[in-house]
Amino acid sequence: MESVYIEITDSCNLHCSFCPCGTRTQSGDTSGALRSFMPTPLFDACIAGAQEIGAKNVFFHVLGEPTLHPGFVHYLKKLEQTQLKLTLTTNGTTIERTGRSILASPAVRQVNFSTHAYAELPRETAERHLQNVLDFCQLAAAERPDLYINLRLWNVGAAEATPWNRYMLDRIRKTFGVDVTPGHFCSRHKSFNISGRIYLHEDTRFEWPGSNKVTSASSVTLEARDERKDDLEKTAQGTCRALDTHVAILHDGRVVACCLDYSGQITLGNIQEQNLAGILEAPLARELREGFAQNELRHPLCKAC
Repeated sequence: MESVYIEITDSCNLHCSFCPCGTRTQSGDTSGALRSFMPTPLFDACIAGAQEIGAKNVFFHVLGEPTLHPGFVHYLKKLEQTQLKLTLTTNGTTIERTGRSILASPAVRQVNFSTHAYAELPRETAERHLQNVLDFCQLAAAERPDLYINLRLWNVGAAEATPWNRYMLDRIRKTFGVDVTPGHFCSRHKSFNISGRIYLHEDTRFEWPGSNKVTSASSVTLEARDERKDDLEKTAQGTCRALDTHVAILHDGRVVACCLDYSGQITLGNIQEQNLAGILEAPLARELREGFAQNELRHPLCKAC
């Protein structure tokens, strides 16, 4: 197991249309209204579990903006006492406040900025956030040339995002003195070097598993249910790196099979009740791994992914 995703919070300060953090509140789903922060004892258990299974890397998210956690800097310090390295994925809106702490932490190996989120913000706000991110990149190039940075534009093909993408590419050109022209974007060529270890990373808009199929059971017709059943059966073949390269722990301690299961549909256990190594050897985890090895998707969430 290479990596453990630790959701230190499911709280976010943005309401992006492509993310469950934003779509649940926009749709009136109050289940997304109350957000939580992982307490220190639970975080300690997660870190201990990650080390126990031999993981080398951790992430501080499944959902949520990790830098909003009141103990974010404290958790960085705790990580520095281990051999674990952090890949931090952030929307970058707090980088002006947290940037120095991130650069000062040798535990931080990589920072991913979700700059595609800015396409949905008021232009003045978006430009301010982008400038703060670019300032951080310049500082990192001078002080932490070993740090990998990805500026993500995961909205390729979304017409409404095109003006923002053009603006961002222009700001990169003016900041670093290089033209980044990702015209040959494809599934095998998504990263484009800007300078040193700073990259532009393009991709199509991300869709969470089943995000376009969520509906109440009572509102689904028999015909729709039959159609959905047929769809699942058609996609029953396949594999996944979940429980092979990574596992995830939600903010309340639930251990889930992969980093996309933000709602705990494949809950394997709870790290507050059992150690991570034991949870990964439980019957459900073994069943899923066996299925992936045999090119079978055995859980409905996997079939909808």
